[in-house]
Amino acid sequence: MKYDLIPAAGHFYKVNMHCHTNISDGKQSPEEVKEWYKAHGYSAVCYTDHEVLIGHEDLCDDTFIALHGYEVAIKQDLSHPTATFMPVYHFNFVAEDQKNRIPPRYFVNNPSMPGDSRRWAQEHGTYDPNDTIETTKYDKEWINDYLKGVSEKGFLVTYNHPQWSLQNWSDYVGLEHLHAVEIINGGCRFLNDNTSLPYEQMLRSGMRVVANGGDDNHNTGGCGHGWTMIKAPELSYQALIEAYKKGDCYASEGPEILELYIEDGQIVIKASPAVSICLFSEGRCCYVKADEKNLVTEARFAYNPQSFGSFFRIEVRDATGRKAFSSPYYTADISL
Repeated sequence: MKYDLIPAAGHFYKVNMHCHTNISDGKQSPEEVKEWYKAHGYSAVCYTDHEVLIGHEDLCDDTFIALHGYEVAIKQDLSHPTATFMPVYHFNFVAEDQKNRIPPRYFVNNPSMPGDSRRWAQEHGTYDPNDTIETTKYDKEWINDYLKGVSEKGFLVTYNHPQWSLQNWSDYVGLEHLHAVEIINGGCRFLNDNTSLPYEQMLRSGMRVVANGGDDNHNTGGCGHGWTMIKAPELSYQALIEAYKKGDCYASEGPEILELYIEDGQIVIKASPAVSICLFSEGRCCYVKADEKNLVTEARFAYNPQSFGSFFRIEVRDATGRKAFSSPYYTADISL
């Protein structure tokens, strides 16, 4: 019996899940962003300008989908710009419904509106006056209540770039209503925001989050460094969102995970040429297939839920050191 961890049917679509344009503090227009990413093999971009939700249905066509959302910052000190040493929470909120353009729990008097976002919010944005907040609080209990309200209004929540945010496990373990953690942030990769550590700490604490990758691009130099591969039956807004919600995706800065399934008691991983293919679990059980000289394209590991604990996940590393990170697979959900 074959059990698909990544669906066999459908197509992989390359998606940048974190993007800024001149609507906020980016240098490119939404149209220029679309043309760059289409020219470089992407099928979709999620536009996540700072503090303002703008739909981009006009950019969608048969070969490109514009997902939309927005990024919020929750600072320790709202009276100052995000300083070199100021910890800050950043979240991306992605609209599940293409028609949803109303930001929940809207911060009407937000003093932190980067770039041109304030003008866009005033001239083109909309919000529910009965669903607003007076301020934000750098407090996990307050944030969890805030994220609950956002999630209930149909937005998928991503916790962004923990290293850039100067945060540690005490800040992110225990966050609720998250869909994803940004395991790869292309713009912050040299600050180590392309590491699995926060992701692994979340999973081991019992949090259920998928792996997300995006550029956080503000200009063309920031494009093409991290992405999310979503396996969906077709290229449409709804199909991409539904597949992403189910975790039919992985994050990458280079390598490809081509197939992932369980068959005859083995986990089978097929990938682009790699130096190593690794399986990590809740505990110390770790399987590795590695060859520095003769690159590997397939690994087979015994499926052993008793040794794995509650979950397992896959990492693929290529000869340049770049990685791909699978979403987690929970042993309690697997029926063989």
